[in-house]
Amino acid sequence: MKVVIPVGSLETGGGCKTLVDTANALVKRGHQAEIVIPNGMPIKYPVHAKVRTVPTLSKDYIPYGDIILANYYITFLPAFQAWPQQVVRLCQGFEPYWVPDKDFATWTYNQNVPIISISHWLNQQIVNAVQKPSSAVVNLGIDPQIFHPIRISKPKRKKKIILYIARDPNLGYAVKGFSEFAQAMKMINRKYKGKFIVHLICPENRLRLPGIAHRVFQPQTDVEMANLYRQADVFVSSSRAEGYGLPPLEAMACATPVVTTNSGGVMDFAAHGHSAFVVPPLQPRALANGIVTVLKNKPLSNRLVQGGLAASRRLTKPAFEHNIVHALQVIHRYRVNRS
Repeated sequence: MKVVIPVGSLETGGGCKTLVDTANALVKRGHQAEIVIPNGMPIKYPVHAKVRTVPTLSKDYIPYGDIILANYYITFLPAFQAWPQQVVRLCQGFEPYWVPDKDFATWTYNQNVPIISISHWLNQQIVNAVQKPSSAVVNLGIDPQIFHPIRISKPKRKKKIILYIARDPNLGYAVKGFSEFAQAMKMINRKYKGKFIVHLICPENRLRLPGIAHRVFQPQTDVEMANLYRQADVFVSSSRAEGYGLPPLEAMACATPVVTTNSGGVMDFAAHGHSAFVVPPLQPRALANGIVTVLKNKPLSNRLVQGGLAASRRLTKPAFEHNIVHALQVIHRYRVNRS
């Protein structure tokens, strides 16, 4: 089986990493995989599959494959124009919720091609929009060789560490909720009696929290990310919408309690009061209350750690690799048998 994956770029980010993991998993299991990417676009992850650079992502530059895995609304059109019978739609986020051309984004889900979603929430959004369920739901997973707890007690510190991944709203990442997190931190700064510092992971620009003690990190590897998770007393996610939300699961795997918004796909593994403290999106006060509650309530924090560890043991990268390749094989076999 040959799978062609057209991409706009492979910059740092969960969606791009998933595409590389998918290509590498196919190669590992004896299939052909080819990533098609425009000239000059970044490739931030090690790719074991063939990489074809092209002048532009148009139908003339999409090579034939048994499956063309279109993974974003913009990459869907050239893939569908080139090989409509081979296209499979991978949904990592329901684009009609945030892209400017909502009608076009919805159209890409309304074609007669199989869809693979990475969460049950995403599958439900597709059903709601086009009355068509996904052919398969394949949850993402963490690499247990990297994201795992260390078997020593965290050192006692005078300051609690609040860890947050700060995506730049000015670069199109407003949906990640940095503004709500900043508002929540102002509330905590006024009301929380203990000392704390915010560790900001900034993949793009170095963002700031004026008046609040913080440090900025730009980790380059998953190992560095795992170390930051382990150092933290709480990891916070304030996204308004997530197709899945891998960072909270990574934090859980590192035995760090999680406070997260009910942003969609995260609910495949975040159970309120069991594996995470879950609050509504777009409510900074609720987010602040959740953070303070976890920092002050040690029994709750311990319970979230144990529940998070259980969730992360169930949702691993090897399981994802097996399931995504299996889903593509099933679709390919069905097409071959039908033809």
